[in-house]
Amino acid sequence: MTTEPAKLTRQKPGRFSFQKLLQASILMLLVALCGFASFKIPTFLTWTNLVDNLLTNAAAIGVIALGMTFVMIGGGFDLSVASTTVVCSVVLVMTMDRLSPHGALVAIPAALLVTALTGMVLGAINGVLIGYVKVNPFVVTLCTMLVFRGIALILTGGGQTQQVQDIPLRRQFDWLYDAQLPLFGSQYQISLPIIILLAVFALGIYLLRFTRFGHYVYAIGGNEEAAWLAGVNTRRIKAVTYMLCGFTCAVAAAIFVAKTETAGAESHVGMELVVIASVIVGGTPLGGGSGGLASTVIGLLLLRIIDNLLTQFSIGPEYRPVVTGLIILTVVTIDVLARRRTGK
Repeated sequence: MTTEPAKLTRQKPGRFSFQKLLQASILMLLVALCGFASFKIPTFLTWTNLVDNLLTNAAAIGVIALGMTFVMIGGGFDLSVASTTVVCSVVLVMTMDRLSPHGALVAIPAALLVTALTGMVLGAINGVLIGYVKVNPFVVTLCTMLVFRGIALILTGGGQTQQVQDIPLRRQFDWLYDAQLPLFGSQYQISLPIIILLAVFALGIYLLRFTRFGHYVYAIGGNEEAAWLAGVNTRRIKAVTYMLCGFTCAVAAAIFVAKTETAGAESHVGMELVVIASVIVGGTPLGGGSGGLASTVIGLLLLRIIDNLLTQFSIGPEYRPVVTGLIILTVVTIDVLARRRTGK
């Protein structure tokens, strides 16, 4: 019972070195791609392209990827994040419409609160089934991916797109995506979605690196049985990671709704693959026990820059899943070979 969390998360030197090497390689590849892109496309490294376009559009997916990182470091997996985001988006729009007669000061905060609770409840469903009932994470989240998408279809009456009907309310909620804040008084501005991403990142870093909960997440991913024998409530910790992931889905849903003013039950199809890819490419292994939020952000930026380059070079969208799949397959294969070599 007195085992320190730091001892629980200690890893083999070979494994630790490999993770650092992989993360450094991803970072170097990111820098190399940026250099190549700036040489071929003069406007690539401009503030408008990198910040206003690439980072702002990637912010919502990045928020979900940060939540997914907690789940995967703890040895879990979540295929239902896209469906959870869809349900949260529909709930947000419907709640705002229902409360619109009370004005924006009531409708927007109340709708955001209900959306956050919805995301956490859906995440808790996954967490309880995986952490307490001990059902395989792949099976649980595959089923809830279908169930949650079905709930969204029911709420929208068969998949009809929901739109914020009250025009004044719609205009006041758009600030969540359109707001631009000056960066240290300079001429450059940073969008609110990026600020939200940075805020979630900072909170995640604190939880993962400076709290006992974060140490326990690493410990469970490294060796769940050893963590349990050391007195860690592994079931509760795993359930909380899925709740956090559900909460990040709710935050992303608010960003998506602010951008499009709509919510559709059939939207965000395949988004879970981009989220999982960002975490894996960033260096968090499928087995858990290592990884980090900064690595996930680097993985996300790498994938988004590759996608941006494909767009700049007028390469058709049918090639993008091929490129993403090959990148994931390469990283996972290297990880498996490293595990074999270190005997893990």
